[in-house]
Amino acid sequence: MVDKDIKVEIMVDEKEKKHSFIKKYWLNIILLLATILSTLFAGAFQETGKFVDSVRNLGLGLPFSFSLIIILLSHELGHYFASRYHNVPASLPYFLPVPHPLVGTFGAFIKMKGKIRDRNSLMDLGAAGPFAGMIVAIPILIIGINHSQVVPLSEVVGKQLWPTLGASILFRSIVYALKGYIPGDMGLMLHPMAYAAWIGLWVTSINLIPIGQLDGGHILYALLRKKSIWVSRVVFILILLMGLLWMGWLFWGFFTAVVIRFHHPPPLDDEKPLDRKRKIVGVLSIILLVITFLPTPFFE
Repeated sequence: MVDKDIKVEIMVDEKEKKHSFIKKYWLNIILLLATILSTLFAGAFQETGKFVDSVRNLGLGLPFSFSLIIILLSHELGHYFASRYHNVPASLPYFLPVPHPLVGTFGAFIKMKGKIRDRNSLMDLGAAGPFAGMIVAIPILIIGINHSQVVPLSEVVGKQLWPTLGASILFRSIVYALKGYIPGDMGLMLHPMAYAAWIGLWVTSINLIPIGQLDGGHILYALLRKKSIWVSRVVFILILLMGLLWMGWLFWGFFTAVVIRFHHPPPLDDEKPLDRKRKIVGVLSIILLVITFLPTPFFE
């Protein structure tokens, strides 16, 4: 028989733990709930094309919302668990809701505190997120493409349609494998899951851009150390030039120069060489950037 005093102590302790969790992570929780709402609206708007109907039928946005959030969450948890493995303190993910009918979110991020031990740890921290996100995004993309429809371009208005959206090498390859050749007068009307995965691939490629403290910047520094800053500057110029293809790159160029910047702080042991496994991870990360990159994400 369990003593009543012990029962009360256990109940109080559990209540205090729950209260402590909410008090500690209240901002993470609020941002996650807001992002669920904003992506539900974005998904519903893509189905209805009308603001009022979207608000009334948020359930229509569930396939898009769930798919996108789980991809973004997987990416950030990849960073989180890599940080824990290397004893680098890290926050839980902070989601970024945005009331935009095309996406509903600007993604998510985690905050890392403290110094990174060496370049091997830095490589793990940079690459873990993109690869974790891809492990989830590719199955969602395959399911979504299987449920997408090939339709005449002249018959579709206001839907997420390829080739109106840009296609990375990976996206194009999966479409071709599942749908075959699509004639020029036809388009692929994307299922919400496919569109969410398309955004996931795009976010992956942006994070892998080798500049500053983006994921790609971590990977680049792990590979090249202090020489990485020169590569970052060349990439910055290329981003500005890509503004001729898509105006959004000019925003990213400004964001890079003002917020991200080019300098990457060294790890504690900057002299320890990168081991063979991490060099392979670095090469695979470059390949992942190439096959997911979108010079022109959106066409008129």
